[in-house]
Amino acid sequence: MRLWRAVLLLNLSLAVGLFLGFLTWGRLALDLQRELELARSQAVAAGVERTWTLKGVVRAILPDMNVIVLTHEEIQGYMSPMTMGFRVHDPQLYRGLDIGDNVRFTLKGVPPNVVITGIVRDAKP
Repeated sequence: MRLWRAVLLLNLSLAVGLFLGFLTWGRLALDLQRELELARSQAVAAGVERTWTLKGVVRAILPDMNVIVLTHEEIQGYMSPMTMGFRVHDPQLYRGLDIGDNVRFTLKGVPPNVVITGIVRDAKP
């Protein structure tokens, strides 16, 4: 009868130890994630010029405002996927593009002031 009590207590203490270990590990993982997000936001806020090459779909071309509206993938460390307008560095860049074209484009600048410096039609969606 005493053996099963010892085994039960041993299993219980092992389960509690594992639970506390996972709880501590989870907190450390959350702390590291917060630090990473803070570092990313500080890099954006610090005024560092960055360059991204992305895929997108042309939704509108507004030559009067020198803007192309694109649905784009995530811009790492800057913004999530969405549809928005971007200023174009040179009006020649959007010549030959049509609404619905899949494109690869390059953004350059200090967030939030970024401009498209290159754009090409992408054969693959």
